[in-house]
Amino acid sequence: MTQTVYRAVFRAQCKAGQETATIDQFNATTVALQQAVAAGTLLTISLFRWGVHFFVYWESLDQPIAPTALFGAMTDLLEAWPGEAAPRTFVPMLDIFHCQAPVDLAHWQRKQPIERLQGRLTRLKPEMASSYIFYHYQLQEEKPGSFDKYCLISMQENLLFFYQEVPAVVEALPRPGKLTTTNTPDHWHDVMFPHFILWDDAPPDQAIWREIEVIFHLV
Repeated sequence: MTQTVYRAVFRAQCKAGQETATIDQFNATTVALQQAVAAGTLLTISLFRWGVHFFVYWESLDQPIAPTALFGAMTDLLEAWPGEAAPRTFVPMLDIFHCQAPVDLAHWQRKQPIERLQGRLTRLKPEMASSYIFYHYQLQEEKPGSFDKYCLISMQENLLFFYQEVPAVVEALPRPGKLTTTNTPDHWHDVMFPHFILWDDAPPDQAIWREIEVIFHLV
């Protein structure tokens, strides 16, 4: 029987002055989360933080899992987001680029240890969002398997979160891409640069993609 792997990224924002309490509450869930990893319900789960902003990435087996099932609503600590019938404390970030998508559990299981994680953020110029997604879908489907197998770029509003494991795994995709064209530009970075709002409070080498803190990583 084929086992399906689901990937998820959610964003949350804590209330002003509640950063430490929010980290403590997230950390308090790690025993139960590690048990879920040991049981195979979760393959991996990681939490990242930038100021009052939190980003959680996980992979679940056989069915998607809601963030409140993992962490509770945390309504005393997290801001409420509008947009649904009831306010939410976690909002989904949309997958806008992956080099590979899980075919099944055997395809997706890690073959080597993860040495460290990178979580990075950038901001798109709103008027360039469609261009950025277009180029990345084109790259994804014209050159599948050409970049890190487990990386994922997700989007909420104009904020992008880049999940990546180190060392990178580059291997052929077990299926052809959905495009047979060859239009991905060779001068990739030159094409990408105009899409971003640069950070003016990050190190010079992080003016586009700033690195953020890893709170925990369970695997």
